[in-house]
Amino acid sequence: MNGGAGHAGFTLVELLVLIVLVSIAMAGVMTVWQQTQRHAADPLHANRAVKLGQAVLEEIMAKRFDENSGQGGVPRCGSADPGAQPCSTTFGPDAGETSRALYDDVDDYHGLDLTPPTDINGAALTGYAGYRLRVSVAAAGGELSGLNADEAKRIDVTVTTPRGHDYQFSAYRVNF
Repeated sequence: MNGGAGHAGFTLVELLVLIVLVSIAMAGVMTVWQQTQRHAADPLHANRAVKLGQAVLEEIMAKRFDENSGQGGVPRCGSADPGAQPCSTTFGPDAGETSRALYDDVDDYHGLDLTPPTDINGAALTGYAGYRLRVSVAAAGGELSGLNADEAKRIDVTVTTPRGHDYQFSAYRVNF
């Protein structure tokens, strides 16, 4: 027996409307998915940039203030202490400092530009392909209250990720 008032199913018009609506929804979902995939590595790049920037800044801060400062900062360059010499006025590696392993004071790092970044011995760092490391050192005592320009140096370390994002780290090294 056929109970037969109507037929179950969809009409062609209903199917076409359903296909159009699903297509619009899928386009939206795919756009969100594409954006998520495009930026999925950003936190990893940022984390690596922070680690590299902090490590290099710590390496630089461990060096003495100036070429003419004594070991441990005594005597201070530019001071009236016996045996003290004037502070150097040129920034960058000094004569004979042909590699980073030979840098002995903060301003030797001025102008360092490495792509890809390397360790202190010049070996490329694993996982940092596509990164760039730049260092700038400047006389900055005038930026700090009560100091002469040559009594402090500002160290700026910039790490650029493979996606072109710059992360900057700065510190002051004071002639103490």
